[in-house]
Amino acid sequence: MCPLPLAAAAVAAPRVPLRLLGRGLAAAMSTARPLISVDYEVFGRVQGVCFRMYTEDEAKKIGVVGWVKNTSKGTVTGQVQGPEDKVNSMNSSAPDTW
Repeated sequence: MCPLPLAAAAVAAPRVPLRLLGRGLAAAMSTARPLISVDYEVFGRVQGVCFRMYTEDEAKKIGVVGWVKNTSKGTVTGQVQGPEDKVNSMNSSAPDTW
């Protein structure tokens, strides 16, 4: 599976500013491991609690790229791209409760 360039993701929603994660696609592609891309949507109390900033910080620490944004439904949606083990560690680093 070939991940979409981040520029394509930003074009998909021009009216909503996207928060880009990580250092860019080039950083993720500097590895010889296969890359994966995961789309996600988070439900519950995720707006007004700095969830997007937390996600961005974790992505930088782990070394994955992608985007994250609030939706009009009160959820947070995004995409994470990188080596499979690092993308999986993004999921395990999410807090259980806020």
